[in-house]
Amino acid sequence: MLVFEQSLRQEEAPRRFVGRAHPGRTSRRWAFARAFVRPLAVCTLPVMVGALVAVLQAFPALIFLTVGFPVAVATAAAWTLFRMQATFAEIYVQPGAAALRTVWECLRRDRTLAWRPILELRATAATLTLGLGDATYDLDRADWPDADSLLEALRDARDAGSPVPFRPT
Repeated sequence: MLVFEQSLRQEEAPRRFVGRAHPGRTSRRWAFARAFVRPLAVCTLPVMVGALVAVLQAFPALIFLTVGFPVAVATAAAWTLFRMQATFAEIYVQPGAAALRTVWECLRRDRTLAWRPILELRATAATLTLGLGDATYDLDRADWPDADSLLEALRDARDAGSPVPFRPT
């Protein structure tokens, strides 16, 4: 990953863009619980249908509930954690560089930003394709309420070039 370090002066504060998935000031537990509801429903539905079919056919249904339900809960928790770590919630932009933060990173309240040079920027009606360092990200415009301002800021930052040389890490 290509990352460069830079101490920001007060007048060079980066612009911050917040996506729809941003947790705001909610606690980590509450944000996880809200994100956990839909995966839990999807994962427990087959368990409940299997238990219903077993009961209607006069087979023991306890196995569906004692084994299937914990597996469904564990799968839903893993799915939720993965989605929270893969969904971008914030983008910071400064001349020549940008930093992305996921929902999980926002909940950790960690302010460390991994600045990467903007190497590619493409826009369509539905997506923004952003090449930062050695990675490319496709951002859905519908997930970013201020998508036009974000695109403009990213274009300006890309055109400004890298303020400091970056080093591979």
